Amino acid sequence: MDVIVAVASSYVEAAIGVIRLSGKGVMDIVAPLFRGSDLRQKPRELVYGHIVEGERVIDEIMAVYLPSPKTYTTEDMVEIFCHGGRVALEEITSAMVRAGARPARPGEFSERAFLNGRIDLSQAEAVMDLVSSKGRKSYEVALAHLAGDTKQLISDMRYDLLHLMARLTLSIDYPEEDEPEITYGEIEQTMDQTISLLERLLKNSDKGKSLLEGIKLAIIGRPNVGKSSLLNRLSGLDRAIVTDIPGTTRDTIEQAITLDGIPFVLIDTAGIRESADVIEQMGVERSIKAMEQADITVLVLSADDPLEEEDIYRLRRLPEKSLVVLNKIDREPKLHPADLHEYIPAERVIATSMTEAIGLAELEDKIVEQSFGLGGDDTLPLIGNIRQIHELSEALKSARDARAGIDRQEAYDYIEVDVRNAYEHLGRLIGEEASGDILQEVFANFCVGK
Repeated sequence: MDVIVAVASSYVEAAIGVIRLSGKGVMDIVAPLFRGSDLRQKPRELVYGHIVEGERVIDEIMAVYLPSPKTYTTEDMVEIFCHGGRVALEEITSAMVRAGARPARPGEFSERAFLNGRIDLSQAEAVMDLVSSKGRKSYEVALAHLAGDTKQLISDMRYDLLHLMARLTLSIDYPEEDEPEITYGEIEQTMDQTISLLERLLKNSDKGKSLLEGIKLAIIGRPNVGKSSLLNRLSGLDRAIVTDIPGTTRDTIEQAITLDGIPFVLIDTAGIRESADVIEQMGVERSIKAMEQADITVLVLSADDPLEEEDIYRLRRLPEKSLVVLNKIDREPKLHPADLHEYIPAERVIATSMTEAIGLAELEDKIVEQSFGLGGDDTLPLIGNIRQIHELSEALKSARDARAGIDRQEAYDYIEVDVRNAYEHLGRLIGEEASGDILQEVFANFCVGK
């Protein structure tokens, strides 16, 4: 394969920038440009030197030569640590290209690691999940995938299905053999185990997807009760306009935050009320949709206003995963926490003042507590990648089709087709049966240098 080169760090101003190269003959490109001790004589050691092209010194660097096969791509690699910033990174990369290296495509280092058998497709995708993780929990999910937890589980399932297919094929093609013919009961046992595990993995995927993308938390309530102030307080930013004019927020505003290592996406919604203003009403409709799609709902009420019919309507329809924030408790109260206990348990009501920063720590703790109850089986990997979830769903559909065929006492030929489909979908999940188009789509979403 060609020697490829790319910047592995960002181009922002920083103390250190990182450039990586990979491919057979990488040292034939790097050695003529490197002034310092022979990197080949000190493999896996950082060596001080300079990158020099002709008589021009480009930068003072540290470099390390990583001989195959114990590298990320399993190929010979060189990593260069230079001064940060765009100029040094581009100058060194350009010099390597002029010497014979090729600029790497997005994800090409991980693609080579996959093609060379170092990682499977789910582990390759975990690399990008690690890079883009929004909090400690999502980082841990990606790290588990990278460690091979998903691959092992899927491989075990595929082994059972492969063994089943072999016995079905033997019964179909060689019925006269001494090997006892497989029974419907044996097929049923394997498929029931497969279906149960796939159902549990898909149930887990909701939590996995939320942790990777951020748990959606919708902030709802009447206009001017403090929804935007709550978003600003939790995020530490002034994303939403805060005024005394009801209906100032006319659209949903989203903000990513992290609480106790857990990623959340706050959705500040327009006040849900009847309005003749067409633009405002469109915002209200989007607010209702956001609430329906949220993992957790926070209803904000104002302590200086008595309950209105609209508030009671919302209180009675709050989902299980919800909290009520009684805001503005620093003002003359007309509404008390006890007034809400007939609608929602006392432990899910938090008294706050956004202007005085009262009750914010308790509210954050309660939000984190709510996230713990999103479900999921801690004994199984959390699969949140959309492509992987699709393959799981298709595998489950095929497994259920095979199970239905058993109930109907269908011929083994038909059952074997459904078992094989389930086997192949699981293979595509980890890359064992992935087509070139699938691989291209996966790695095209990677950063250059990964």
